Amino acid sequence: MIKHLPLLLFIGLAWGQNLKFVNTDSQSVTILNSDLLYLNGTKYFLKDVNFKTKVVKAKKVYRTSIGQMINYNKYVEIPFDSIRSFRYLEQQFNIIPTLIGGGLGFYFLVNPEADTLSLYLGTILAVFLGIFLSFIPQYSEELFLNDEGWSIVNI
Repeated sequence: MIKHLPLLLFIGLAWGQNLKFVNTDSQSVTILNSDLLYLNGTKYFLKDVNFKTKVVKAKKVYRTSIGQMINYNKYVEIPFDSIRSFRYLEQQFNIIPTLIGGGLGFYFLVNPEADTLSLYLGTILAVFLGIFLSFIPQYSEELFLNDEGWSIVNI
């Protein structure tokens, strides 16, 4: 049992708590640890939520790789009182652009009037564009905490 203690402590440390928003219309949004979200218009990875001190610990997402390397292990503590708005990740992947790109690519392949260059170039561009557009994440609309009845609750 003693040799497994560090592993159990690490699992307990990495678990953390989730962030849950509840509306007066009984709608709820639960944001899990290491999920992407926007708090007050800034993009973060959720690290941990401490309900005793009423603080959200999150890591800011930087657009450049240099900003990510410099701030690799820096976390920001955001008090509950300072959170005015949030947006959450609704969908990470969407299959529809891939299907459209595949359909266009298939159309270019079976088109008898197309020359060789447009046949291969059109097929490759349609399929790759469809795959690329499938991985663009979709976020919810911006929700405000006290104006629309949203609040942070303990799970």
